[in-house]
This record gives sequence, structure tokens and C-alpha cells, in this order.
Amino acid sequence: MTNRKKIVLGGGLIVVIAALVVVNLTMSDDKATAVQIEKATRRTLVETVSANGRVQPQTKVNITSQINAEIKQISAKEGDQVKAGQLLVILDSIQIASDVEQARYGLNQISASLNGAKTRLDQAEEEFKRQEQMFSSNLTSDQQFKDAKYAFLNAKSNFEATDASAKQARAQFEKQLDYLRKTRIAAPMAGVVTLVDCEVGEIAAAQTSFTQGKTLMTLSDLDVFEVEVEVDETEVTKVTLGQLVKIEVDAFPDTSFAGEVIEIGNTAIMSNMGSMDQSTNFKVKVIFKEVNDRIRPGMSATVDITTNSRELALAVPYSAVIVRSFDIDSLERAKSAPAESSGAIASVQAADNSSGNDTMTDKEERKELKGVFVVRNGKAEFVEIATGIADQKNIEVTSGLQAGDSLIAGPYAVLRTVKEGDAVKSEKKPDGEKK
Repeated sequence: MTNRKKIVLGGGLIVVIAALVVVNLTMSDDKATAVQIEKATRRTLVETVSANGRVQPQTKVNITSQINAEIKQISAKEGDQVKAGQLLVILDSIQIASDVEQARYGLNQISASLNGAKTRLDQAEEEFKRQEQMFSSNLTSDQQFKDAKYAFLNAKSNFEATDASAKQARAQFEKQLDYLRKTRIAAPMAGVVTLVDCEVGEIAAAQTSFTQGKTLMTLSDLDVFEVEVEVDETEVTKVTLGQLVKIEVDAFPDTSFAGEVIEIGNTAIMSNMGSMDQSTNFKVKVIFKEVNDRIRPGMSATVDITTNSRELALAVPYSAVIVRSFDIDSLERAKSAPAESSGAIASVQAADNSSGNDTMTDKEERKELKGVFVVRNGKAEFVEIATGIADQKNIEVTSGLQAGDSLIAGPYAVLRTVKEGDAVKSEKKPDGEKK
């Protein structure tokens, strides 16, 4: 064989081998599952509890009438700044004023009768004491002494009865006088009139122990606002008094206000009982720490309560964390003979997730582990992790991973079915998505 032929044959052999390698790599790459790969990184995590509510003044008073009467005058309008004691509403007082005068006449009459009863009592008491002294000296008869005694007791009884009637008449007079005062409704505090829901000529329904009555006006202190929200029972335990809050008001986009937790309810608020949407929440009040004249009562707001934070926390995306069921016997064997890769679970039988649910036989005892699939040498490797606090997108990993570890973060349909040792490759990020 000539040298020329040897060179041609050798070159052809190299081409064939190269082609086989390329085909093999291509076929191997085709068998690998395309996944989204993220790295475990250190970052600042801020854990928050979010809820929606409405802005309201911290202090407000609903003005109602305590008597049933026609409204004769309204002395304040919505938006007015009023002082404590300032007149707001005047009710019809003609009938009540008449009742006051009638009660006054009754009181004067019974007071006069009481004075006469007191005079008669004093006279009867004086005569009784004189007869008693004479009787002790045998200067009067037994009958005269008894007559004086009974006269005194009768006068005393009449006086006490008249005195009780006088007290009753005075109470009736003061009651009618109080009704008359209540025809003039004044501001109980300084503030701004934020609601006027009455008109002249309307009958103001009285608020009693048994009826709510109608709110005529609402008086609010607009110097201090708060947001009242309902927090789910699973998150309210994270909330404590004094925690810092970021308040976002829908009326002011791209603007947030500083706040603070000032009140946490102790009574559960149940809703949709007996349905699929049943929920248990607790009331939480958040105060604005700054004053803004543009904020109005009733505005919709979202609060983010900072419940915890961690600097330089090792974090991974929420989407990367999964829970898998493993055979306990295999887990024990893996612990006694750990794999070369730190944190990996080697030779452990995971439940088949092809249907989307973990399966287990009656004879096998299984254990659920929280972890991630780390990508090592192009293959998926399950690593058990322990987690800490979390923000909206990422969760802290307290053990099991190191910064820089590559892990599978999606897609969800792939992540729920991937198995230990599966070949994986990084898929291209969708257009517009940051790497």
C-alpha cells in the first residue's frame, strides 16, 4: 500500500470517527430533558405578609340623634373643619320645650306640697315631744299622749311620701330638660366633617339601647390615618406590634407610605362557612407614620408588613423547591453509605411521579423530603434541603446547598416528573425574560 493510499484511508477513518462522535453527542443531547437552570445565590431576603384594606381615620365619630325629632337646621357641611362643642344640627324643640315647662310646673307644685308637709311634720313632732315630757310627769292623760304620737307618725309618713313624689317630679323635669339639650347636637371633638347624610325636614331617628339610629354626620380626625386589613390565620402569627409596613394606596401609583402595626385582633373573622371558600382571618390595623393631605378616607390600599429579613441569605427560586416521597429503607442505606456527591440521595427509590402524584405500596414505608434537583455533570441529582424565610420569589436555604450550585427551576411540568439521574440540558430563556 502506497503512502498516498494510507493517508487517504487514515483521513477517511478520522472523518468516520468524528461523524460517529457528532451523531452520538447529538443523539445524547436529544435524549436530555430541556430544563430552566438557576443558581443558588446569596441575596437579601425580606419576608412580608400582604393584605388589602381601606384607608380610614384613626379617630372618627358618627353623629346620631338621641331623640326622635325633625331636623330644623344643619350648621356644617362636608369638608368643614369644626371645633369641639361647635353646633352641628338643630332639631325641632317645640314639643320638648312644652314638656319641660309642664314638668317644671309639676315640680313646683309638689315642692310646695313638700314644704307644707314639712311644716306639719315639725308641728306634730313638737307636740309629740311636749306630750311625751308631760306624760312622764303624769301631767297628761295616756290618750292625749297616744294621739300626739300617732299624729307625729302620720305627719312623718305624709312628708316622706311627698318627698318621694318631689324627687320623682325633679327626675322627670331633668329628663325633659336633657331632651331639650339634645335638640342641639354639638361636635364632641375637633375634626373635619367627612360625611353629611341628612336634610332639613327629615326626621332624625333616635339611637337607643335597642336601635342603631341613623348616622347624620361623621366627624373625623384627618391628621392620623390607618388601614384596617384582614390577615389569614396561617400568617397572622408572624405579625407583631411595631413591625414596619409599606402602604401602597391605589390612588397614588408608584408611591408607597411608611407605616407601623398598631393593633392585632384576637377574635377570628369567619367567612363563607361550610363552603370551599371558607376562610379564617384576623383584623390588623396599620397606622400611617407620615401625614399626606391628599389621602382620603375610603381609599383602597395594600399593606406589606415586614415580618422578617435576612442579609446575604443563600436563596433559590420558589419554583425549584419540590417535595418527593422516598422509600425509608433506601434512605437508611443511603445514609450508611453516602454518595460521593455531597447532599445527594444515592440509590434511593423515589415514588413514581409520572401521574403527578406520589405512589406507595402498602408494604413500603415512605418519607417525604423537601429538596431541589441539582445539575451535576449534565444529570439531575436530588438534594434534600432545609429552608428558612422567603420573599415573593425566593426562599432561603439553610442547609443542603452551596452558593453557585446549579439547580432545576422549571418548567413545572418537567420538574414534577424528573427523576434522579435523568440527563438534562439548559433550555433557552423565553424572549424578554432575564437570565
